[in-house]
This record gives sequence, structure tokens and C-alpha cells, in this order.
Amino acid sequence: MKKLIRFFKSKAFKYLLVFVLFLIAMFTSNVHNLQTRIQNTITIRELKQEIEHYKAKSEQNKQRLQQLKSDKDDLERFARERYRMHAPNEDVYVVE
Repeated sequence: MKKLIRFFKSKAFKYLLVFVLFLIAMFTSNVHNLQTRIQNTITIRELKQEIEHYKAKSEQNKQRLQQLKSDKDDLERFARERYRMHAPNEDVYVVE
């Protein structure tokens, strides 16, 4: 019994108590709980991957735009394929 009383009076018990209270606060706090932090970290990681994806796509589009600006035949072919444009005297048949 004396050992138990001595343990409750020791610094180790105080540190353990503070640690347990900290854990309880981390899991029950509305703003700063551990679950929210983990979800936010996952969301941030996904958004960074999405940013990289769109940066790569933007770079591809810039290269394609440069290519279309430099080659008139390629621009005409692109407009015909993508937007189904045609000359006034042509008939266009769409086959999918």
C-alpha cells in the first residue's frame, strides 16, 4: 500500500496523468482532435496529387496549343475532328 501511495506522489504518475489527459483532449476536442487531423492530412495529400495531375495536363495543353498555332493544317484537322467543323460546300457524316 505504501508503494502505491508513493507512486501516486511521484513525478512519473504526474507525467502519466498529464499524458492521459492530453490523449483524452486530442480525441474529444472538436477542432483539434486526432481524427480530424488525419482526415485533413489525407485530403491535403489527395489535393496535392490532383494539383500535380492538372499541372501535367496544363503543360500538355500548352504544348498542343503551340503545335496548333504553328501548323495551319493541324489546326484545321483538329477543328474538323473535335468540333465537327466543315467547309460550306462539304457534307459531314459522323460515324461513332
